[in-house]
Amino acid sequence: MPGFWGHAIGSGVALAGTTAYMLYDHWSVPDVLAVNAGIALATTILSPDMDLFNSRPIQGWGVLRFFWWPYSKLVKHRDHLHIPVIGTTARFLYTALIIALFVIIFKFWFRRIGLQIEFDFAGDRDDIIYNLLFLVDLYVGAVIADATHYVLDVVTTEIKLSGRLLRPRRSTIRNAPPDGEKGEWNRNLPNSNTDWRR
Repeated sequence: MPGFWGHAIGSGVALAGTTAYMLYDHWSVPDVLAVNAGIALATTILSPDMDLFNSRPIQGWGVLRFFWWPYSKLVKHRDHLHIPVIGTTARFLYTALIIALFVIIFKFWFRRIGLQIEFDFAGDRDDIIYNLLFLVDLYVGAVIADATHYVLDVVTTEIKLSGRLLRPRRSTIRNAPPDGEKGEWNRNLPNSNTDWRR
């Protein structure tokens, strides 16, 4: 695996390329910013590595990282929720569940202390659609970051595995020492007669 900084660099490249394409295709600035925000969020605090409780993206949640503990226990690392779109959707829904939990807790707490605060999401149809489209942009950006993450994981794993398969095996043979002499290790490498003395 490339690690957090490897994924961050990959997402940075994806962000630059996506921004260039969107500006070339005459996307509005708010849409470009929303997609870029999705890429940034999915790299820093909603990464596919949320299934590792000690990962840097989970640490980015601070004290709230404990809300991700059930997710990290239920989801195995690099299983089907590591795949773009599927995993992205699952993490968005899990985040929505956390937000809904906070809304319910605060609504109950405000009512207990006598504050009447209504969490009203009502609006006309055009306003709701307009805001939902920004949420779609955010989701698209997150999918781009997750796809970059997935490709980097697959490529680096293949490179590591191919390196192990191509690496020649080294055998070590212990030569019996003559009386009174120290032992000697002969390391048999391809095209090498190097002796390693103890």
